[in-house]
Amino acid sequence: MTRTVPIIRAFGVLLLAQFAATVPGSAQTPVHLTVQVIHASNAGSAVDPALAKIRSQLRSMKYSSYTLLETRPFSTTVGGKHAVPLPGGKTLDLYPYGLSGGSLELMVTITDGSKRLLDTTFRLANGATILVGGPAHADGVLIVAISGSF
Repeated sequence: MTRTVPIIRAFGVLLLAQFAATVPGSAQTPVHLTVQVIHASNAGSAVDPALAKIRSQLRSMKYSSYTLLETRPFSTTVGGKHAVPLPGGKTLDLYPYGLSGGSLELMVTITDGSKRLLDTTFRLANGATILVGGPAHADGVLIVAISGSF
């Protein structure tokens, strides 16, 4: 009987390790994010056709013109970090740090050198898009649209 106890314990440890590796939100969970960098201004009233999927969300902003500057899709994992350079030497950092209730918990920062311009967290539903108002740029501002699937 004393020989079976270590075997049972070892089997239990293996089951726990396997369960931990498959729990949603673990470090191995893949996260696919797309960042769209948008220039918003009140110069004109054009909305870039490439922004058709988020046009209704853009209407909640106070600008009349939206131009897509760049689209950056990437993959990471929960617990990973991804940096996206923004116009004007700024940087967008994305930290997916957990999954809870079917949503991705995401920390978002925008920095300009050592100065932190934005530091916030979001819960992003699978397949949804959030808009983050950003820093001044040219005659308007940068808006970052973050979409994800996980």
